[in-house]
Amino acid sequence: MVKLKLFGRKKKKPVEEEKPVGEAEEERLDVDRLVYERVVSLRTEYRILESYPLLDPWARALILEKKSDGSILYFVDEIPLTDEEKELYKKVMDILYWELEPPSGEEKMDPREHFKKQVSKIIKKFKLRFSTSIHPGISWQKIEYYINRDSIEYGPITPLMKDPAIEDISCDGVGRPIYVWHQRYESVPTNIVFNDEDELDDLVVKLAHKAGKHVSVAFPIVDAILPEGHRLAATYKREVSKFGSTFTIRKFRDKPLSIINLVMGGTLSPLLAAYFWKVMEFNMTGLIMGVTGAGKTTLLNALATLLRPTIKIVTIEDTPELRLTHENWVQLYSRPSYGFEGKMGEISLYDLVRVSLRYRPDVVIVGEVRGVEAQVLFQAIATGHGGITTIHAEHIDAAVKRLTSPPMNIPQGYIPLVNFAIAIKRVRIPISPDNYRVERRVTDVWEIKDYNSYNVIARWDPATKEHRVYLEDSFLIPRIAEMTGVSIESVIEDIEKREKVIKWMVHKKMTDYRDVASVINEYYRRASELMKRVERELPRYESYS
Repeated sequence: MVKLKLFGRKKKKPVEEEKPVGEAEEERLDVDRLVYERVVSLRTEYRILESYPLLDPWARALILEKKSDGSILYFVDEIPLTDEEKELYKKVMDILYWELEPPSGEEKMDPREHFKKQVSKIIKKFKLRFSTSIHPGISWQKIEYYINRDSIEYGPITPLMKDPAIEDISCDGVGRPIYVWHQRYESVPTNIVFNDEDELDDLVVKLAHKAGKHVSVAFPIVDAILPEGHRLAATYKREVSKFGSTFTIRKFRDKPLSIINLVMGGTLSPLLAAYFWKVMEFNMTGLIMGVTGAGKTTLLNALATLLRPTIKIVTIEDTPELRLTHENWVQLYSRPSYGFEGKMGEISLYDLVRVSLRYRPDVVIVGEVRGVEAQVLFQAIATGHGGITTIHAEHIDAAVKRLTSPPMNIPQGYIPLVNFAIAIKRVRIPISPDNYRVERRVTDVWEIKDYNSYNVIARWDPATKEHRVYLEDSFLIPRIAEMTGVSIESVIEDIEKREKVIKWMVHKKMTDYRDVASVINEYYRRASELMKRVERELPRYESYS
């Protein structure tokens, strides 16, 4: 997993003893006296492990360690509104309700930007009628921040949505703290709690509407994608959840991680990436397995970038999460039913996999198989189409058992149609005797000879923290050699060339997935020219391991 460097600030060491807050530290942690006072009061019970801005200067994150038991708390420190500012906030919101003007037909503007413009306009009018001499100390910028936060953003969870170190935001119901999955501290509670049931219900409705979906007592479950590309799963009121409305937001990056990001983060080695690049070129089908949050979709997206740019790809998902650079790409996703009885209007993954074959794809990518759609996918693979998919399992044995059991019911004789399988896991990397960090690693790669016959081609060694790749044990490489009429040594030599290209991109820090796709394309069109450049520049980085 790639370690983020938040705002260029290094992680601070835990404070062993309580120390007075000096002027420099006050200036760093504080934007006004209210914030400073809260930080000082927190220090009586907590140590501040880390702090960084989220929505400067209005909100920042404080990572706190409780002195009594060492537990971690993610504290969202927002500058609060005073009582007077709260009254003004309500008045401006009322005026906004009546005076907000829609954009004109000629005006082409992002609705969010239009709203912000209208808010600024109404606040400016309101200020002219309001005597600041009678009520000094009013911060109109703060009021404007809260109006935008609660209207066009995500309300109290807006700061969490802005933190790039947070991968998951989870609310378990009324009166329970929101939990986040932080890249450095794993699952930790926050100081955000919805004690008002109506407020939580309203937020779930807002989230559903932002995703273009409907949620109600009649349809209390929603699974959708938010405008920024984050995945939303939510339940409404107490129809299906005991403690009221719930939601989980799985956050995704604006730019997906490329295969180079994964190599730099140690998820897989350059040689292993080169091996995948080679076997996928010849429509070898792959299965990516792991538990929830292990990084299956991220790895799937990164591997898809290695596919030849001229092929036709059809992707099939429950909710659209994949982002490819291929021009000849059809993205399909399922649709829930909209009727009160039966499954009227539902478009299932099974329907999409079946119709995808009409598109004459070279490769069919299914975001996840868990039902009868697996049968059609295996039929497509059997007719010569390439394919990649993911499944919830931790080992090849468990994955095959799931595939051959209801509801997928894949015949045992079809299992060898999957050529290779990858296990990706979250692992703990020690950084000190008492501390560790969680990162993603491809832990095992198998080539599938037959049902219950699997060949280990790569394995991650926890002791050395390295991937061991056994190309000499591969039976897919001899198959590729036979298909192309070259020697096995020639195929291995080509894999080693691709390994050099990947190392070269690593040292060039060529992490953007579009740049990676461009280099892949160049390798297919002008391999000799690219290799000359790689050979010329790579020796400068011989220290790379």
